[in-house]
Amino acid sequence: MKKFLICSVIVFSFLLVGCSSKSNSTNSSTNSSNSTEIKITSPTTENNSNNDVKNDTKSISVSGDPIVALPIVKVGNNIYVSQWKDNNRLYEYLGSDINSINDLLKATKKYDLFSREMVQDTEKIYFTNISDNGNIYTLSDSTKEVKKLDNSKSSNITLGADGLYFINQSDNSKIYKINLSDNTKTAVIQDSVGKFLLFNDTIIYQNKNDKFKLYAYSLTDKTKTELTSNSAESFGVANNKLIYVNSGDQDSIWSLDLQSMEDKKLMNVEAENLQVISGRIFFINRSSGNYLNELISPANGTASTNPIINEGVEQYFISENTVYYESKTSHNDIKTYNIK
Repeated sequence: MKKFLICSVIVFSFLLVGCSSKSNSTNSSTNSSNSTEIKITSPTTENNSNNDVKNDTKSISVSGDPIVALPIVKVGNNIYVSQWKDNNRLYEYLGSDINSINDLLKATKKYDLFSREMVQDTEKIYFTNISDNGNIYTLSDSTKEVKKLDNSKSSNITLGADGLYFINQSDNSKIYKINLSDNTKTAVIQDSVGKFLLFNDTIIYQNKNDKFKLYAYSLTDKTKTELTSNSAESFGVANNKLIYVNSGDQDSIWSLDLQSMEDKKLMNVEAENLQVISGRIFFINRSSGNYLNELISPANGTASTNPIINEGVEQYFISENTVYYESKTSHNDIKTYNIK
């Protein structure tokens, strides 16, 4: 009798487990069917190879300029401007009025949208909407239709050949990618990221999990490499050299040769917001009144600086041959300087 009772309990337990598994499977299917337009296919930490640092890499090759988000973009015959003087509200101007973007009355359209960063393709702009928790939106230049693309709080958006990349602040500041062909969203890098630059097949980023040191992630073989032993405030790549502001050395400028991995100081200066455009290196020189400087780095010898804008610069962005900047004395006006 005891044996019969024990066997009955065991059989009943298996039945309960089976029912529970079936119930969980049903709930999972139900949740999947209620998913939003963006399909999330984020890799798990355990199976994601980019959690392992690739230590045996002897060199990295990086070329071209990354696409960076800007407060001013041109699509077709129109210019879209994030107006600093109107809380980053989005304004639209005719392309012929590029020199009148500080005149709000010249705008052909004012949107009830607010953004600090935009990128564009041939037909639309992509931007983070400040008025909607930094979610990503699109605006069609031809139809003026505004659509929400993603519900994540986002920053550092950029366009790659295979989709839109961004820092997902809703998921520990990981780098995500939205495939614009099928709207799938994938976590590309599991580290928490401060800033990143996207090149053809390589991402260079600040690793917040490792004291803001710089890392490289290969989109080809899905591995990451620690590049610097120092923390970096800002960075760029010129002639396959990683140029960065070393936060651990009083914000001096350093260079890491991505072929030999030789790391050395270029200049003892207090720098910030370093940017590289077409091999030219720009930075705000805090040692010299916050003027915008260009770093002249000869093949051999000592690096030097050349002042580009002789007034204090609060923030700046470079598009093609034009610097758009806000000065320390004329807050909210968008000033321009040609760097040809």
